Amino acid sequence: MKQITCAVQDSFDAVKFLDEIKGSPEYKNAKSVLVNIFSERVQKDYIAYISGLVKEKLDKAKVSGLTCLLGLAHGESYKERTILTVLFFFKSELELLEYDFSKVSVDEAKRDFLEKIKSFPLLKGIQVYTTPRKNTVTNDFLYSVNFEHDDVPIFGAGAGYSSNASEQSLYVFGNEIHENGVVIILFGGENLRIYAEYTLGWTPIGKEFKVTEVQDNHILKKLDGELAGDIFKQYLGVASSENFIENTCEFPFMLKRGEKWVARMPVKKDEKGFVHFTADIHEGDKLVFSYASKKLLLKQSFNLAEYMSRKNLEGLLLHVCRNRLIYLKDDEILELHAFSNFYRETAGCFAFSEILYKNKSGGLQNSALVAVGFREFEADEKVVDEDCYIDFYGTRNFIDSRWSEDISFTKKNQASLPFEERLVNFLHATSRDLYLANLKLEEAATTDGLTKIFNRKKISELINNELKKRNQEKISLIMFDIDNFKRINDTYGHDMGDEVLVRIAQTAKNCIRSQDSIGRWGGEEFMILLPETEKIIAGQIAEKIRAAINALAWEKMPAISVSVGVAQVRDDEQLQDSYKRVDERLYYAKTHGKNQVCADNIASKE
Repeated sequence: MKQITCAVQDSFDAVKFLDEIKGSPEYKNAKSVLVNIFSERVQKDYIAYISGLVKEKLDKAKVSGLTCLLGLAHGESYKERTILTVLFFFKSELELLEYDFSKVSVDEAKRDFLEKIKSFPLLKGIQVYTTPRKNTVTNDFLYSVNFEHDDVPIFGAGAGYSSNASEQSLYVFGNEIHENGVVIILFGGENLRIYAEYTLGWTPIGKEFKVTEVQDNHILKKLDGELAGDIFKQYLGVASSENFIENTCEFPFMLKRGEKWVARMPVKKDEKGFVHFTADIHEGDKLVFSYASKKLLLKQSFNLAEYMSRKNLEGLLLHVCRNRLIYLKDDEILELHAFSNFYRETAGCFAFSEILYKNKSGGLQNSALVAVGFREFEADEKVVDEDCYIDFYGTRNFIDSRWSEDISFTKKNQASLPFEERLVNFLHATSRDLYLANLKLEEAATTDGLTKIFNRKKISELINNELKKRNQEKISLIMFDIDNFKRINDTYGHDMGDEVLVRIAQTAKNCIRSQDSIGRWGGEEFMILLPETEKIIAGQIAEKIRAAINALAWEKMPAISVSVGVAQVRDDEQLQDSYKRVDERLYYAKTHGKNQVCADNIASKE
């Protein structure tokens, strides 16, 4: 594949660029073509003209785009220009979906979306451009039930506009222009790889606040029962509604979405003292203030850029929060250069919100930079993946330490570090120490000391939480017990018994999926939670666990077996009844020959 990017100033520039693309060998040889448009001009007639021009000139191209604060191209941000970036795919398939919610209901669109991705071949990624103030819409797609593609990233951005835009509306567009909708591109192909990652750079600090009242999923009314605006006054000294963004940009809220930290940046405080956001917030969410320093924030950006540079990318998109632009000011250019220095055709935009959702974590973002890299591999080329986990304490570094030490800002040649930077460094170090100490305390409270899987208290909590949040999806439980464990302890000693428990726990953990959870229920008993799983699938996983444990080789002992019970949680029963049923099936397996799985009602089939 290949990417070509241009920042066009007028229609003459656009026509010239598109004619060059149409005559290029890349366009002629491409199997699929995507043109992403990032427009600072928030004018419906202009958007219709420029997107229509692309469709007229490049008849086989799919078109998607959104309005934004600024477009990005070649490592620069552009005022009064429109960014056109063309991605040529020589082996991959694309499909355009768009839903206008003034014409179709969210539920209808969601059903159609899920049907489309089921039939789309070799799905590798989903690009979503949306109108972010309709947060329930966007998150309905991000958190769609039955979305089984855990390893398929959903990425993109929410439309925005600059403060001086003549028309302060939000637009996304594909074949049509939408003020309330989503435009989606599906990417698929056997040889296509998409690397979607994000960097945040802010660090949580201080107490947690519980969201006690919220309106329309993005207007925060109360925290811990107090008016949201009063919290900002109390903790940040920000009382006025004027310049609210500028006065709060250094301290966005953070919360967990799945296993990922995401930020929430306010856009205004209204006359009632309610605080508005461009990403979703829900009652019961736990928010915590965060802070950053420019140096630490840029270090993590460079970290992500270095990770991406190792992928030999053939396409790269950046979706960047406007809060980074407000906070970093002139130094934002360093962040953009970190990516364009290794991939010149990089394109993207500053948006009202960013999107990255994968492995059931993340979603709508604020204050983040989302980087999406593309590459089409040769059929016989070996792909080596490495984890890209970069938390706010930088526990995983890809960059050379000299690079981070040489970060130079626009104000140079200072004889000593400013007080503000020294204070932030101090906060960061003490916060890190407290964070690591709390992690150890949490691990001690939730993890079984011997097997290092969850303890009974934690696995019970996870099961209860899953039951509270479920909609129509099924939940299953697996419970297993080591056969003849007392004989193992009596014959070979308790040290060997401990080794058996550890190896069996890890073997079972390796057999379950990323969304499943395993805990030690007691003694030699183990419990597994399987969200969104019907009993037939749970039975297959249970059999996989039984066979894997029975196949373990022991130096001094014969093979060890387990007896396994499987039950699906019923809608009409208490959780204790589910525990009783799965325990009864485990007991039945143990008393009817051992080394087997019982997934049926003992009296009759379910």
